[in-house]
Amino acid sequence: MKTSLIITVYNRKEHLRKALISLANQSVFPDELIISDDGSEQDIPAAISDIVARFDFPVKYVRHEHKGFRLAKTRNNGVRASSGDFLIFLDQDLIHTRNLIKTFVENAKPRRFITGMPIWLSKEKSAKITEEIISQYDFLRFVSNEEIKQVEKQFKKDRNYYILHKLRLTNQPRLRGGVCAINRSDFEEINGYDEKFIGWGAEDDDLGRRLYKIGAAGFNPFRNEFTIHLWHEKEVIAGKGVREQANYEYYQQKKKEIAAGNYRAEFGLDNPFGEDEPETCIL
Repeated sequence: MKTSLIITVYNRKEHLRKALISLANQSVFPDELIISDDGSEQDIPAAISDIVARFDFPVKYVRHEHKGFRLAKTRNNGVRASSGDFLIFLDQDLIHTRNLIKTFVENAKPRRFITGMPIWLSKEKSAKITEEIISQYDFLRFVSNEEIKQVEKQFKKDRNYYILHKLRLTNQPRLRGGVCAINRSDFEEINGYDEKFIGWGAEDDDLGRRLYKIGAAGFNPFRNEFTIHLWHEKEVIAGKGVREQANYEYYQQKKKEIAAGNYRAEFGLDNPFGEDEPETCIL
């Protein structure tokens, strides 16, 4: 099984650097890394060149122009540039315990997607986690026992959901796009993310709902391994509230269509929304 790790990025090069340094500490590496950019103004390849040069696996960079918050399209771009059978998606502002990728891979099964929940660090704690501390794998001292207990609590909650789903009582646990993995065959069957979701919100819930419709089930294996979300200022997006409402209304419309059996995205992996073409290069 070939694994593709897809990290989406928009500016915040300092967070991406920390995420990649954390990746270098993993016990198991992906077969390839795809960095998919939603049109950063910052020069992302230059910012990370010293780190990716140390990787023993290929790294691709794919970028389209910034035309609003297009996370769904950005993730699809990453998949289009990838070749793996197992697609791991991680956000750019996450650092990880050592066996995170290994846990993803060991729990891969047909008709199963993997989902996790990060620990959200405060601004004060995040500021203390330097690149050197991450490189030395010394960042766990900034994570409290109570925060780690929340990981186990989410694990138990999602495990109960998984059992209830087997009994056909729920379609949980939900897919969380910032920490997840999906079999490529399942992703292609539903035609990936729906690229008509533009602006923040609902694209992950829509994808998860369509995966459940084809018989895939969510599974959270992260009891002892976890990701840590580094604090950052939220992006100020003009008109964000309007787009969020539009996404909510569109999601409600799509729920009815999915329930009726229409689980493939019209504008998805094989039919991109918009005329702009992404550019891809090898780093």
